[in-house]
Amino acid sequence: MQFEKIKESDKKMIDEVLSKTDYTGSDYSMLYLQGWDFFDFETMTIAFEKGCIFIRFRPNLMKEDEESDSKGYIFMPPLAPQGRFTEAVDMLREYCEQTGEEFYMSSCRREDAELLDPAVYEIADKPDYRNYAEYLYNPQDLIELKGKKYHAKRNFISRFINTNQGKYVFRTYKESDLEGVCDLFGEWVKTKSFDVYHDNSERQEKKVVRLALEYSLKYDDFFADVMEVDGKIVGFETGELTASGVGIVHIEKGNIEYDGIYPSLCQMFAAKHFSGVRYINRQEDMGLEGLRKSKESYHPCGFVEKRIVRLVGANEREKSNNNR
Repeated sequence: MQFEKIKESDKKMIDEVLSKTDYTGSDYSMLYLQGWDFFDFETMTIAFEKGCIFIRFRPNLMKEDEESDSKGYIFMPPLAPQGRFTEAVDMLREYCEQTGEEFYMSSCRREDAELLDPAVYEIADKPDYRNYAEYLYNPQDLIELKGKKYHAKRNFISRFINTNQGKYVFRTYKESDLEGVCDLFGEWVKTKSFDVYHDNSERQEKKVVRLALEYSLKYDDFFADVMEVDGKIVGFETGELTASGVGIVHIEKGNIEYDGIYPSLCQMFAAKHFSGVRYINRQEDMGLEGLRKSKESYHPCGFVEKRIVRLVGANEREKSNNNR
């Protein structure tokens, strides 16, 4: 297994393997691999072996006194065709045994982790794992908003449409919209108080917004749309259609002075791009109470729950080494 520095051009190979899986998460999106600072794209390497993909990285630490559980690389769960996940994990374990690298795998889907041999692999939960479970929705639920449970959402959308009749337009993002989107993002930031732990959240998110917009102009499977009222951008949304048939909503921002802006963005974007997907993934809530309440109000049909996988006895071996 030969690891080499990951490149944006590796997206084609990642998509090819992803198309052979039932993967519902967002971890293999090139937007997140390249955009979010936690991954440290500069240290990320990738290997192609026997039809499977292996990715490892060194995490950027958010605080000077924060320590990673892993002293070396963190491995993402292997990307393998259906039915071959356990085989791929065994290949990774053998690689670590041969090279002496620590086997530490993060963001492994719960259902995948449960396929592994418990005599060899130890599944661990972080205390805050619920904060990083990604919300999955039935696409027709978000497109049609049928039934009593979506009554409030339909009312909000009707209010937005009726109030702005003849004045609003929901359309595809174009390069000349960048300034208007950035202005909206700046106004949105003023309404938020980023928590101290993630003191670089504003900078990170702005970086991802720009990259998502750039990708929407570069790749057919990335999308971005803006909502205009009287020629002013009052909302925007970006997303992606994965090779495994999942629609991911990456970013959704709106000016809340326009009543109903968020349900309108959600429904219109889903109807425009995600009518044929298996699920719509609207990402995690990061433990933020308001965000959790919002995501739950759309009635998810499931979650992408993530686990940490290590070798059985890894904690004991680490303690022993530290005591020497």
